[in-house]
Amino acid sequence: MDIIKLKDRSKYLKSQIERSIDKFSYCKLDIDESLAFHLILNSVNVKSGPILCLGTRNGREIDLFRNVFFKNRLIVMLIKFFQRRKNGFTSILPMIEGFGRSKVSSINDKSVIGVEINPNAVRKDVLIGSFDEMPVDWNDKFSILYSNSFDQSQDPYKTAEEWKRVICKGAILILGFTNLRAPFISDPVGNLEYTDFIDLFGGELIYFDKNTFNYSYIILKL
Repeated sequence: MDIIKLKDRSKYLKSQIERSIDKFSYCKLDIDESLAFHLILNSVNVKSGPILCLGTRNGREIDLFRNVFFKNRLIVMLIKFFQRRKNGFTSILPMIEGFGRSKVSSINDKSVIGVEINPNAVRKDVLIGSFDEMPVDWNDKFSILYSNSFDQSQDPYKTAEEWKRVICKGAILILGFTNLRAPFISDPVGNLEYTDFIDLFGGELIYFDKNTFNYSYIILKL
Protein backbone atom coordinates (compact mmCIF):
# COMPACT_ATOMS: atom_id res chain seq x y z
CA MET A 1 0.00 0.00 0.00
CA ASP A 2 1.35 3.41 -1.02
CA ILE A 3 -0.04 6.67 0.34
CA ILE A 4 0.08 10.32 -0.72
CA LYS A 5 -0.14 12.32 2.49
CA LEU A 6 -2.64 15.15 2.08
CA LYS A 7 -2.53 17.43 5.13
CA ASP A 8 -4.97 20.09 3.90
CA ARG A 9 -8.43 18.75 4.79
CA SER A 10 -10.36 21.33 2.78
CA LYS A 11 -8.38 20.61 -0.39
CA TYR A 12 -8.87 16.89 0.10
CA LEU A 13 -12.64 17.25 0.50
CA LYS A 14 -12.82 19.53 -2.55
CA SER A 15 -10.92 16.98 -4.66
CA GLN A 16 -13.26 14.20 -3.54
CA ILE A 17 -16.36 16.18 -4.43
CA GLU A 18 -14.92 17.03 -7.85
CA ARG A 19 -14.04 13.39 -8.51
CA SER A 20 -17.52 12.28 -7.50
CA ILE A 21 -19.11 14.83 -9.82
CA ASP A 22 -16.95 13.58 -12.71
CA LYS A 23 -17.91 9.93 -12.07
CA PHE A 24 -21.39 10.42 -10.66
CA SER A 25 -23.12 8.20 -13.23
CA TYR A 26 -20.56 5.41 -12.82
CA CYS A 27 -21.51 2.31 -10.82
CA LYS A 28 -18.91 -0.45 -10.67
CA LEU A 29 -21.20 -2.97 -8.97
CA ASP A 30 -23.61 -5.07 -11.05
CA ILE A 31 -26.58 -7.21 -10.11
CA ASP A 32 -24.73 -10.52 -10.57
CA GLU A 33 -22.00 -9.49 -8.13
CA SER A 34 -24.66 -8.44 -5.63
CA LEU A 35 -26.31 -11.86 -5.92
CA ALA A 36 -22.93 -13.57 -5.50
CA PHE A 37 -22.26 -11.60 -2.31
CA HIS A 38 -25.66 -12.63 -0.98
CA LEU A 39 -24.90 -16.31 -1.60
CA ILE A 40 -21.50 -16.05 0.07
CA LEU A 41 -22.94 -14.35 3.13
CA ASN A 42 -25.74 -16.92 3.41
CA SER A 43 -23.12 -19.65 3.45
CA VAL A 44 -21.48 -18.19 6.56
CA ASN A 45 -24.73 -17.38 8.42
CA VAL A 46 -24.34 -13.62 8.53
CA LYS A 47 -27.08 -11.32 9.77
CA SER A 48 -28.25 -9.43 6.67
CA GLY A 49 -28.77 -5.92 7.93
CA PRO A 50 -28.61 -3.04 8.30
CA ILE A 51 -26.25 -2.47 5.37
CA LEU A 52 -23.98 0.53 4.75
CA CYS A 53 -22.53 1.53 1.35
CA LEU A 54 -19.69 4.06 1.43
CA GLY A 55 -18.68 6.39 -1.39
CA THR A 56 -21.86 5.49 -3.20
CA ARG A 57 -22.04 8.30 -5.82
CA ASN A 58 -25.46 8.06 -7.54
CA GLY A 59 -26.62 5.37 -5.10
CA ARG A 60 -27.25 2.49 -7.49
CA GLU A 61 -25.23 0.08 -5.35
CA ILE A 62 -27.56 0.88 -2.41
CA ASP A 63 -30.52 -0.10 -4.58
CA LEU A 64 -28.84 -3.33 -5.67
CA PHE A 65 -28.06 -4.42 -2.12
CA ARG A 66 -31.56 -3.54 -0.91
CA ASN A 67 -33.30 -5.41 -3.69
CA VAL A 68 -31.04 -8.48 -3.54
CA PHE A 69 -31.07 -8.81 0.25
CA PHE A 70 -34.62 -7.72 1.08
CA LYS A 71 -36.87 -7.86 -2.03
CA ASN A 72 -38.48 -10.65 -4.05
CA ARG A 73 -36.98 -12.63 -6.90
CA LEU A 74 -39.20 -11.02 -9.54
CA ILE A 75 -37.76 -7.56 -8.87
CA VAL A 76 -34.23 -8.94 -9.00
CA MET A 77 -34.98 -10.68 -12.33
CA LEU A 78 -36.30 -7.41 -13.76
CA ILE A 79 -33.23 -5.51 -12.58
CA LYS A 80 -31.04 -8.10 -14.26
CA PHE A 81 -33.05 -7.91 -17.50
CA PHE A 82 -32.87 -4.11 -17.74
CA GLN A 83 -29.23 -3.71 -16.64
CA ARG A 84 -26.77 -2.45 -19.23
CA ARG A 85 -23.02 -1.96 -19.17
CA LYS A 86 -22.53 1.76 -19.77
CA ASN A 87 -20.47 4.01 -17.51
CA GLY A 88 -19.93 0.92 -15.41
CA PHE A 89 -23.38 -0.58 -14.92
CA THR A 90 -26.72 1.15 -15.23
CA SER A 91 -30.38 0.39 -15.97
CA ILE A 92 -32.62 1.39 -18.85
CA LEU A 93 -35.52 1.34 -16.37
CA PRO A 94 -34.04 2.66 -13.11
CA MET A 95 -37.41 3.22 -11.43
CA ILE A 96 -37.65 -0.54 -10.81
CA GLU A 97 -34.55 -0.37 -8.63
CA GLY A 98 -35.77 2.59 -6.58
CA PHE A 99 -38.85 1.24 -4.82
CA GLY A 100 -38.80 0.91 -1.05
CA ARG A 101 -35.74 2.98 -0.26
CA SER A 102 -34.66 3.26 3.36
CA LYS A 103 -34.37 6.43 5.41
CA VAL A 104 -31.15 7.63 7.01
CA SER A 105 -33.29 9.09 9.78
CA SER A 106 -34.81 5.70 10.65
CA ILE A 107 -32.32 2.83 10.43
CA ASN A 108 -33.58 -0.69 11.15
CA ASP A 109 -32.50 -4.27 10.40
CA LYS A 110 -33.74 -4.01 6.79
CA SER A 111 -32.19 -0.63 6.06
CA VAL A 112 -29.64 -0.12 3.31
CA ILE A 113 -28.15 3.35 3.34
CA GLY A 114 -25.16 5.15 1.87
CA VAL A 115 -22.66 7.88 2.58
CA GLU A 116 -21.57 10.17 -0.26
CA ILE A 117 -19.50 13.34 -0.18
CA ASN A 118 -21.07 14.87 -3.29
CA PRO A 119 -23.82 17.34 -2.22
CA ASN A 120 -25.72 16.52 -5.43
CA ALA A 121 -26.32 12.95 -4.24
CA VAL A 122 -29.38 13.86 -2.18
CA ARG A 123 -31.65 10.87 -1.49
CA LYS A 124 -33.53 9.85 1.65
CA ASP A 125 -31.21 6.83 2.00
CA VAL A 126 -27.95 8.79 1.58
CA LEU A 127 -26.06 10.78 4.20
CA ILE A 128 -24.12 13.62 2.56
CA GLY A 129 -20.69 13.66 4.16
CA SER A 130 -17.28 12.04 4.32
CA PHE A 131 -16.92 8.32 5.02
CA ASP A 132 -14.16 9.00 7.54
CA GLU A 133 -16.43 11.22 9.70
CA MET A 134 -19.77 9.51 10.28
CA PRO A 135 -22.38 10.19 12.99
CA VAL A 136 -21.43 9.40 16.57
CA ASP A 137 -24.64 7.44 17.12
CA TRP A 138 -23.67 4.96 14.39
CA ASN A 139 -21.44 3.06 16.81
CA ASP A 140 -21.81 -0.72 16.25
CA LYS A 141 -24.76 -0.03 13.93
CA PHE A 142 -24.21 -2.03 10.73
CA SER A 143 -23.92 -5.74 9.98
CA ILE A 144 -22.61 -5.36 6.43
CA LEU A 145 -20.38 -2.64 4.98
CA TYR A 146 -19.71 -2.35 1.25
CA SER A 147 -17.33 0.02 -0.50
CA ASN A 148 -15.13 0.23 -3.57
CA SER A 149 -13.81 3.66 -2.54
CA PHE A 150 -11.19 2.92 0.11
CA ASP A 151 -8.45 4.21 -2.18
CA GLN A 152 -10.00 7.68 -1.81
CA SER A 153 -9.13 7.81 1.91
CA GLN A 154 -7.17 10.82 3.10
CA ASP A 155 -5.69 8.62 5.82
CA PRO A 156 -6.31 4.86 5.37
CA TYR A 157 -5.61 4.13 9.04
CA LYS A 158 -8.15 6.72 10.22
CA THR A 159 -10.66 5.48 7.64
CA ALA A 160 -10.26 1.86 8.74
CA GLU A 161 -10.84 2.81 12.38
CA GLU A 162 -13.95 4.79 11.47
CA TRP A 163 -15.37 1.91 9.41
CA LYS A 164 -14.71 -0.52 12.25
CA ARG A 165 -16.45 1.85 14.66
CA VAL A 166 -19.77 1.77 12.77
CA ILE A 167 -19.99 -2.00 12.31
CA CYS A 168 -21.07 -4.50 14.93
CA LYS A 169 -19.26 -7.59 16.19
CA GLY A 170 -19.31 -10.33 13.55
CA ALA A 171 -20.01 -7.84 10.77
CA ILE A 172 -18.98 -8.34 7.16
CA LEU A 173 -16.81 -6.04 5.07
CA ILE A 174 -17.14 -6.31 1.27
CA LEU A 175 -14.38 -4.22 -0.27
CA GLY A 176 -13.55 -3.70 -3.93
CA PHE A 177 -10.21 -2.26 -4.95
CA THR A 178 -7.95 -1.73 -7.94
CA ASN A 179 -4.62 -3.52 -7.89
CA LEU A 180 -1.30 -2.16 -9.08
CA ARG A 181 -2.31 1.48 -9.46
CA ALA A 182 -0.14 4.18 -7.96
CA PRO A 183 -1.83 6.74 -5.71
CA PHE A 184 -2.74 10.20 -7.01
CA ILE A 185 -4.37 13.28 -5.53
CA SER A 186 -8.02 12.19 -5.73
CA ASP A 187 -7.14 8.55 -4.92
CA PRO A 188 -4.43 9.03 -2.27
CA VAL A 189 -4.10 5.31 -1.49
CA GLY A 190 -2.68 3.06 -4.20
CA ASN A 191 -1.06 -0.30 -4.93
CA LEU A 192 -3.43 -2.02 -2.53
CA GLU A 193 -3.27 -5.76 -1.93
CA TYR A 194 -5.72 -7.97 -0.05
CA THR A 195 -3.17 -8.37 2.72
CA ASP A 196 -3.35 -4.61 3.36
CA PHE A 197 -7.03 -4.95 4.24
CA ILE A 198 -6.34 -7.87 6.53
CA ASP A 199 -3.67 -5.81 8.29
CA LEU A 200 -5.99 -2.78 8.58
CA PHE A 201 -9.20 -4.52 9.61
CA GLY A 202 -8.24 -7.94 10.93
CA GLY A 203 -10.96 -10.58 11.00
CA GLU A 204 -11.45 -13.75 9.02
CA LEU A 205 -10.94 -13.93 5.26
CA ILE A 206 -14.19 -15.23 3.75
CA TYR A 207 -13.57 -14.55 0.07
CA PHE A 208 -10.99 -13.08 -2.30
CA ASP A 209 -11.26 -12.72 -6.05
CA LYS A 210 -8.84 -11.03 -8.43
CA ASN A 211 -10.13 -10.66 -11.96
CA THR A 212 -8.24 -10.11 -15.18
CA PHE A 213 -8.65 -6.33 -15.06
CA ASN A 214 -6.60 -5.94 -11.86
CA TYR A 215 -9.76 -5.34 -9.85
CA SER A 216 -10.44 -7.39 -6.75
CA TYR A 217 -13.03 -8.04 -4.08
CA ILE A 218 -12.26 -9.15 -0.56
CA ILE A 219 -14.81 -10.20 2.05
CA LEU A 220 -13.81 -10.16 5.72
CA LYS A 221 -15.79 -11.24 8.77
CA LEU A 222 -14.78 -9.21 11.81
